[in-house]
Amino acid sequence: MANRSVGGRRYQVCVKTNGPMMQGTLALRIPHRGPTRSSYRVALVDIFAGIGAVNIWGRLGWRETKRRYRRTAFGPFWTTVGLALFVTTLGFVWTNLWHRDPKVYLPYLTAGMVCWVMFSTICTEGCLSLIVNEQLLKQLRISYTLLACTNVWRNAVLFLHNLTIFALVFLYAGLSVTWATLLIIPGFALFCINAVWISLVLGTLCARFRDVQQLVITLLQISMFLTPIFWTPDQLTGRTAIVAQVNPLYHLIAIIRDPLLGHAPEASSWFALVAMAIVGWMLTIYMLAKIRQRIIYWI
Repeated sequence: MANRSVGGRRYQVCVKTNGPMMQGTLALRIPHRGPTRSSYRVALVDIFAGIGAVNIWGRLGWRETKRRYRRTAFGPFWTTVGLALFVTTLGFVWTNLWHRDPKVYLPYLTAGMVCWVMFSTICTEGCLSLIVNEQLLKQLRISYTLLACTNVWRNAVLFLHNLTIFALVFLYAGLSVTWATLLIIPGFALFCINAVWISLVLGTLCARFRDVQQLVITLLQISMFLTPIFWTPDQLTGRTAIVAQVNPLYHLIAIIRDPLLGHAPEASSWFALVAMAIVGWMLTIYMLAKIRQRIIYWI
């Protein structure tokens, strides 16, 4: 019910609001901590309201994608073209060096690179997700999780563009769609659940310590060679074989890459990502509860 004044008289008007609209409004007006509202409750409101405001972060991510590629001939497909040239050149060179079948190695390399580009871009852009929205954060009590969701959604759209490269390689290699291919749906959802908290944590750390972004970029460059993207886990023997299994980035990539190649991800990858999501979100809630009120002063 809402009060309205017409001609000097006040009337009560019933205003109907649905769930998504209320979530969107709450995501733009996160309450402050108070005597009856603990910091952990505020942190939970930030997270759930931000994730639930699909209409807001969906539009923000789409608008940012359009803005970046405005007045270009191919739009986001420029990234796709560059990645296609990289995969094609590197693929044919390394198949000759390692004496691998191109129709086996190229799909593996392409699927891995498409997933890696999405993850690495989410991390690097997540470092700046709060800093670049300084004016917005100072005008509205907006959910920080909403901005992390915007970052993940924007890169998910680019991931769909880059899948056109894999589709061409898929046809070249003569691969076939199997029932295991459907596992890309829960695998991608689990990837995004982890990507949101990673983006949120990196954005918060970079707001306080600006050097973290350079550190993340350096670590990602090194991690690309330590993660089975250019090479396969079965190429490692002895004690070095554990490098792939203990690498969480391997499981983040494999959970999407394996269904694209037509086979189910290993059980260890599902277990690793579920564990990452539980531990990661618990740490994120603790972090927001402790320092959320300070973030606005760091930006």
